[in-house]
Amino acid sequence: MIPYLSPCSWHTHSLITHPTSTMSNTTEQKKMIDDYLQQLQTAHDIQPELISDLSAALIASFASANSEDSKTLVRTQQGEFLERCAVLLSKDPSADGSSNEKGDPILQVQGMVLKSLLRMAMNDTPFVDALFESRAYPAILRLPSTVSTSTATASGPQTPSVTVGQKVTRPGDLKPMVAILLAKAFETASNKDHVRNRSTEIVLADIGSDKLKIRSAGFTALGLIVQTDMAIGCGILNKEGLLVELMDCIELEPENIQIILAEILSMACADAKTRTAVALHCSEFLKSIVLKGATKNQHLKGAAAVALTKISLADSRKDPSTGLNGIEDTSNDRSSKLSENNVDEEAQLAKLFSTLLKDDRNDNNAGIQLNAVEGLAYASIQPAVKHLIISDRALLLSLFQLGEETKSNPLKYGLIVIFNNLTTFRKRLSPEQEQMLKLKKMAGTLPKSDSKRLQSQDDDDPLDSEAVVNQRNIALVKLGIMPALHAIGNQASETIRQSLAQVLRNLITPTETRGLLVQQGVVRLLMPISLQQQQGQQQQPITESTRASAAQALAKLCITLDPRLTFKNQRIPELVKPLIWLLESTDQLCQFESLMALTNLGSMGDVQVLGLIVQGGGVEKMENLQFSEHILVRRAATEALCNMIFFEPVFELYSDPKKSASKIHLILALCDADDFMTRRAASGALAVLSTSQDVCNMIMAQERGLEILRSLIALGVPTSNADADEAEAKAIEDVMSDQETVVDHAVAVGRMDELRHRGAECFKNLVTIGGKEISQKIASHGGIQQLANLIQTSSSEAVRYCAMEALKGMSDQGIKLTA
Repeated sequence: MIPYLSPCSWHTHSLITHPTSTMSNTTEQKKMIDDYLQQLQTAHDIQPELISDLSAALIASFASANSEDSKTLVRTQQGEFLERCAVLLSKDPSADGSSNEKGDPILQVQGMVLKSLLRMAMNDTPFVDALFESRAYPAILRLPSTVSTSTATASGPQTPSVTVGQKVTRPGDLKPMVAILLAKAFETASNKDHVRNRSTEIVLADIGSDKLKIRSAGFTALGLIVQTDMAIGCGILNKEGLLVELMDCIELEPENIQIILAEILSMACADAKTRTAVALHCSEFLKSIVLKGATKNQHLKGAAAVALTKISLADSRKDPSTGLNGIEDTSNDRSSKLSENNVDEEAQLAKLFSTLLKDDRNDNNAGIQLNAVEGLAYASIQPAVKHLIISDRALLLSLFQLGEETKSNPLKYGLIVIFNNLTTFRKRLSPEQEQMLKLKKMAGTLPKSDSKRLQSQDDDDPLDSEAVVNQRNIALVKLGIMPALHAIGNQASETIRQSLAQVLRNLITPTETRGLLVQQGVVRLLMPISLQQQQGQQQQPITESTRASAAQALAKLCITLDPRLTFKNQRIPELVKPLIWLLESTDQLCQFESLMALTNLGSMGDVQVLGLIVQGGGVEKMENLQFSEHILVRRAATEALCNMIFFEPVFELYSDPKKSASKIHLILALCDADDFMTRRAASGALAVLSTSQDVCNMIMAQERGLEILRSLIALGVPTSNADADEAEAKAIEDVMSDQETVVDHAVAVGRMDELRHRGAECFKNLVTIGGKEISQKIASHGGIQQLANLIQTSSSEAVRYCAMEALKGMSDQGIKLTA
């Protein structure tokens, strides 16, 4: 007897070392498999082990077949096995009253049949093709309806456990197991068109039966096919006349079949062609359920409402003149009326979803909850629905509670999509992007998607303005969204994690929420994502877009909050890696915020943190971003580097003439930048670096080095009494930005003193550290007179002190200060 394989062992690699694989006698292999097939046909009490052993023997026998005749023989035996499987899968567990602690015996056998078929279907296209042609395929499609699904209905969709050692198959396990098998079979099949035709034949035969049980099995099978392969499922639905025929008689069917069909239509709306057909042929049926009160069944209402929401949102967005039924109308009045009707219907649908979620009677009905959450996820794209949700405290608390309690990934995903829609800020085009789109529109080369985007820029809904989104985010944080987000993020899929990171980034954007979010543990959620730390080996890898959202959220926290208070001391060094990684982003906002955060970290003076920035290549990335086209990125990069200059290894790097002549050249150039804050940071860095003799020599070696420093100390300093007002006016223009329309004189003077102080500090260092030769060059270029004028006109004690120290140094070197 071949050793027993666990019923829950889904892996085929264990079959490679199976004793059967070492057999060389084809006759012996054939006899053993024939014995198994005979037992399968005649045994009254079939054990799951027999199914497992037989499938393993067939796999091993085919692997060891070394001739076409041998392979043909094994294929024949596989065909016999499929026929036996068809019989076993057609049995109704309810027909056998026997059950024990290991579960219903027939269920265990059927579970093992599905697992064995999955193992045999792995990368074996001829076997899969034979499966679709056999009687086993319709038996597989009908199995979920054959088995009582009371357990699945109560607990919602389940994923079969694959933990080795758990041998009991429950009723609720079979439907997801069938879905997994179908997905693999559809993927492996050689002819998808033939599979679609075969599936259509089976489904239509069942749906057209005069027996309720068979019709129910047909609709359930159609739902499984749509769920596992959209192309094949929608191919069946799009068969000419099918939807019309279904709508002619669906109202006569029991509500459980209507629910199945409504959910099928909802899933199929993901396909554009099918969605158009559903809108055209099924809208009246769906509306009668949701808007006209044709039923009181909450589950049916929810399923139909989700389908209507998808139709309404997708088709009304396709074109301004497209209505709910997807048919174009060139009449402006007609399209306007359709648009108004759509808005009203969407509001009614959203209210229905919120009612379903707030109703305590639906707390244990996963089907109703899932439909309501999915519908609200689609509807909350609309600004009016966002306003409805955020204004309904009871609804929000119901959503939060559901997020904290549910273990269902589909529910988690629906909830996080709702939260993402509520918190997302409208993406604005830059002036250059808007101008480019307008030019393309004028030239007639604008794609339809870009045309809609351009139109949306002109027709922005005030309910989606930045101020309103900020208020929504503040309200969500104050109401207590964080516990739900913590629960949703636990062992989440990558798709959920991606939306979760976006939601957290959005919530952190208003500065008012940041302190409260830190208290509620937002850092514990963000840090593992930004560091790409997975919660378990089975979890999907964290993508770069997910990591970027989390890193950007952390950067926002570092900008406005003291890192020593926001993050525990041991976690501060962990921030460096994601922030440096974010510098490589192509998004200029990410670059800017990461630079600002690193500036804040660098200002702490923590040697460990500064060392990690250097080791991670942060200095080189900051230098690269000094060449950015965006003024704010250039400014932030220069400010971040200015803080790094105080770290000895960076100071030594910039003081090395062999490595840093070009670096000093760039800093000097930025000392002459138009932007005041960039100029202040660059001149501050130069003031620190000029305490090095080598840097002094590099400054003087630059063609405009001395000229640029003289422009700093000459800022606003008149050469005579007559041009005092003119000099001050020009200096104010230099230190105030174009965006500052109102000039504050005190602010302007303060900025001038900041630049003059840095320039005077550089001159002091050039004289006292650079030596007499440099002092003579300064004197020959009028430096003495400029320093003297600065002493006479500046009201800043620090500025006057540096200027006097420079002149005193020149005097001590024997340089005459007067003509």
